[in-house]
Amino acid sequence: MAPRVDEKYREEINKARTELENLVKLKEFSASDFLRLAYASQFTIANSHHNDDAGNTTSTDDATKKKTPSPNNNSLKTIAKIKANHPIITYPDLYQLAGVVAVKELGGLDIEFVPGRTESLISPDESCLPVVKQSPAELRDVFRKVEISDPKHIVALYGGLKLATAGAQGANLKLDNSYFVDLVNKKKELSLAEKALLDDPEFHNCVRCYATHKEDFLEDYEEAHKKLADLGLPYSAFIKSTLEKSASQVKKVLGAQKAVGVGVAVAAAVVILSFFYVINRRTAKHSPHQFQ
Repeated sequence: MAPRVDEKYREEINKARTELENLVKLKEFSASDFLRLAYASQFTIANSHHNDDAGNTTSTDDATKKKTPSPNNNSLKTIAKIKANHPIITYPDLYQLAGVVAVKELGGLDIEFVPGRTESLISPDESCLPVVKQSPAELRDVFRKVEISDPKHIVALYGGLKLATAGAQGANLKLDNSYFVDLVNKKKELSLAEKALLDDPEFHNCVRCYATHKEDFLEDYEEAHKKLADLGLPYSAFIKSTLEKSASQVKKVLGAQKAVGVGVAVAAAVVILSFFYVINRRTAKHSPHQFQ
């Protein structure tokens, strides 16, 4: 069952967020490790659903397993300690909260975090992540498992994954467009997946755009990361979060309009209609696996 996301749960989320932020700021833990853990959690869960639907057991190529390590044990131990401090928070919520914190600490935009993911004891497995030896079609297939199909989202998330992987190798990195600049200028030996990003017309256009427009990358990455993080989020949690935001916006609009004495009803109606638009758009764009 999904957790009861009440005031107490949100308070614990805020406390856990502060703990995660302090670990990174005090350099007691790497933001890139948290980011990689968040990716691995979503791809692992999606991979298990994919294999269940196909009537197969989850399996991964042995060669891939050898070349793609599981998340650093320190990552899982760190999350376990925070879980012990805040036992009502589910592990999937903690994994994605850590990812959101990591993005911000690495220089990315603020990503809205919506809590309420159902508890799961499935351990994040990095062998489910996209690997370097993949063609354009294979990249699309692996991202399709996590409901990501827009080329710009695939390219943006792949860039974020490369950042997280490089961070695991000791590099001191920031979430910016430098990876795409190097990719376009071919300042590094390209993997098959990176060649796919340049050879595929849709991917190539995104790479070119991000290489020259940092803000476009950051905005698209924020959108893509949130979509990835929301995978598995119960529909009820999304509805509640959207209602709360809409109510807050209505209060702000009413307060502002009341001060000038005009347009109160119209302003409130616009906010309410925007809520229904978001709900319909969200429902239409996601499969049943998105909301459990």
